[in-house]
Amino acid sequence: MHWAELAHSLPPLNPKRIRKVAYHKLCISEEQQSQLDDIYKSKKHFEHEYSEHDQRDARAKLAELSLDQAARKDLENRWSICTSTRSGATQRILFQCGCGYDSKARQARDEAKGVKQSLEDWKRRTPYPFKGCNAHVEVIEKDDGLVSWIAGFFEHNEACQAAFLERCPPVPLHEHVYEVALQQLQSGASITAVQDTNREMIANRLYRDMGNYDPASANVRYLFLPSDHSTLYRKAARNIGVDARELPQHNVDEWLNPNSPRYNAEISKAVFHYCARAEAGDRFEICISTSEMDEAAHQYAHHSQLVLDGTFGICSSRLLLFIALAVDGDRKGIPIAFLLFSASANARATHASYNSSILTKLLGAWKSHLVCRFDTKEHNALTTVWPHIILLICKFHLRQCWTNNRKKLLRFNGSDYWKDLIRNTLYTLEVQLISSVEHSSALALIETSRALFKNIVDSYAEGKRAGEAGLAHLQYLNDYWMSMPMWQSWSEWGRITAASAIQIPVEGIIPTTNHLESFNAVLKRNRRRAMQEYSRWLNSRFFKEAGNQNILELRETLAASKEEQDRRLRSVCWWIPDATRDRQAQDILYQQKLTGISFGESSDVFVANCTPSLLNAPPYKLKVCRNGVGSCTCLDFYNRGGACKHLRALRMVVDGWVSQGIYAPFEYPPTLASAQHLIRHLGAESQPESSIPPSIPPSILPSDTTLKNWANLQALANDETILGGAGDREVDRGTVSSSVDGSDSDHDKETNELLAPQMPFFAGQKIAINDQIGYRIGQEVDAVLPKLIGLESLLQDALSLPDSTQLHQLRNTIESISSRLLHLDVARDSSPIQDLEQTQALGQQRLKRPRLQKLHLRAPSPEAKQRRKPSYGNL
Repeated sequence: MHWAELAHSLPPLNPKRIRKVAYHKLCISEEQQSQLDDIYKSKKHFEHEYSEHDQRDARAKLAELSLDQAARKDLENRWSICTSTRSGATQRILFQCGCGYDSKARQARDEAKGVKQSLEDWKRRTPYPFKGCNAHVEVIEKDDGLVSWIAGFFEHNEACQAAFLERCPPVPLHEHVYEVALQQLQSGASITAVQDTNREMIANRLYRDMGNYDPASANVRYLFLPSDHSTLYRKAARNIGVDARELPQHNVDEWLNPNSPRYNAEISKAVFHYCARAEAGDRFEICISTSEMDEAAHQYAHHSQLVLDGTFGICSSRLLLFIALAVDGDRKGIPIAFLLFSASANARATHASYNSSILTKLLGAWKSHLVCRFDTKEHNALTTVWPHIILLICKFHLRQCWTNNRKKLLRFNGSDYWKDLIRNTLYTLEVQLISSVEHSSALALIETSRALFKNIVDSYAEGKRAGEAGLAHLQYLNDYWMSMPMWQSWSEWGRITAASAIQIPVEGIIPTTNHLESFNAVLKRNRRRAMQEYSRWLNSRFFKEAGNQNILELRETLAASKEEQDRRLRSVCWWIPDATRDRQAQDILYQQKLTGISFGESSDVFVANCTPSLLNAPPYKLKVCRNGVGSCTCLDFYNRGGACKHLRALRMVVDGWVSQGIYAPFEYPPTLASAQHLIRHLGAESQPESSIPPSIPPSILPSDTTLKNWANLQALANDETILGGAGDREVDRGTVSSSVDGSDSDHDKETNELLAPQMPFFAGQKIAINDQIGYRIGQEVDAVLPKLIGLESLLQDALSLPDSTQLHQLRNTIESISSRLLHLDVARDSSPIQDLEQTQALGQQRLKRPRLQKLHLRAPSPEAKQRRKPSYGNL
């Protein structure tokens, strides 16, 4: 063979690359697919390769097709990207005409792949209507703009050419808006702060490119919309190394696995317990405590108070988070541990999917005194880990349980007067019970109310149902809450005991979990405040307006000044006109609550006692001097200053004697300044010893003694107003001590007597928890037993049943309950944790285990998303 002929038979040294347009990736109907097959078979499509020297022609062709870089940014452009692949700096893009995009074909394709979407997701969003247009273009280009290939079918059909926009095209957000928002998120700002900053920068035209921004032709927007949140969070996650394409359980596992290339030593150091959810019955568990949190725990929680409460709804996965919170010297909550775990596999609701075992497993080695949200599962776990812990029930959640039961019982059609009477009587009783320091006195309060309600049931037909509801609520209180150990955990006795144990004032024992609830709100609102940066900004922002002073220091100075002013207000008495207090003073005299009126240090000083509205509460101590100086130990005088209703009642008595010529007139300073002037310039004089003054002038007493029976009079007159004045209830609700200044010489002795429990305190807590569990079981049995009996009747008539997961779960649950009931009486007490050191070692062992295979790691929680529901429980 000749060399020339041989050269023609050999393949070329640089073979021409054969490319095919990927039109099969277009979202088109079957009819369009058939038409395109015919077009490509008949070679009616366009295809051309461009070298570096042909770029002018390539750019001209893209401009002709409205696919040059400027045209691609136009919102009115018909072309949309169908697919895009990248190899280094080279990108291959398939454009499709909007009038040829078939959303039904896209839906069928995704359903064939098993992708589940809602009907809203399949709703057409393409700006142009579907007209069956086959136009498409595929371009291969580099990042520097070099075009190497253009191919496709460019002819739009007539219907497409006549089509107009029928939907508003999506307007992209300017990249500078994302940049600013990402900086804000990184510094701890909330999404609300991002939106506020966005509005301010738009108003001041501070974003990049806003100088030549023309709204009439702009292809970008600057307003940050709710639809941009997900994009912003994806960008933020990418910036901190979170791979949003990975499932969250794999991200967490790789951060904590030392063998993983994505291992994060900082996160691993803060996690003291981790357990992945590898099997269907497992829980996802992770417990976090940074070194700063450990220091705070040692500083603020050791031999002190610990607040513990659980919450959920903090993230898209249905997880439970228990937060351990300490209280610093400024009475601010400091988080010292996070216990995060998923619901159990069979859980129907996340908030009910925890028990003593899981909490006992996750609680750390803290030993201090605790006030927590009332829940027997939390209490049982705490007393297991810390046998000598003092458990105090959160007063808010306690009153919520009582209020739920009271509302349920009084939810009927009847006389509002009698329902209000029962409701207010029960409310007053509950306040008295919480303030009680003796168990016998608390029981006596219930019996007093029981006698009143029985009298209403027996004597008043219209009030019978309301009285029966009141009796039912009293029975509920007595059965569930009034055992000695249970009473100790929520009454004032418990606060006094805790204060004595950690040697702080009773006021230092926090009665609620408000600190923790506030922190929960911070988590659920995705808000992390960077207080240091914010403080510096406040100082610099308002330094000039604050008179060249530090605005934060100035604020603290003003707060201290206000506190001193409040103290002065509470220490003096002045007599401003106050019709409400005067009316309440008359009520005090009508009810003969003012007792023990006598001379004080001299005949120019009167002292008296006034019986509070709360039963068994110590009397208020009153003093009125001739020069106008006065004082009272009630909370109204302590908090608001000025003459309270009790002092005004005493003044009415004194003025009665003055009007009869028995005593010389008394002065009553009308303003705070005049009262302070008296204190500074008038001193006490030597006076004779105290003696009994004459009786109260009859002219100021009620003439009709039947006025004492307020309930009967109001019922006869069909008066539906609430008994007692509003101010009376507001003042007396919080009364818990007999003396504001602690001048009672027998106070320490009485406190010591109160602190002497009638049974071992720590043993009593276990009894109280066990009793509460028993009550809760009884309540649940009452609710489900009728349904179980009906189910048993149905099963007797059934010949066969379909095989279902629910039936298997029902059978296993009933067998477990039966087994537990059989062995409950003989079960010995045992601790889920025999040694806390073993728990810590187990946590470290789980932390360092090899990473599980991705296919074996399950989602953190098995439960589907649901909304949080209001609490209506009464236990």
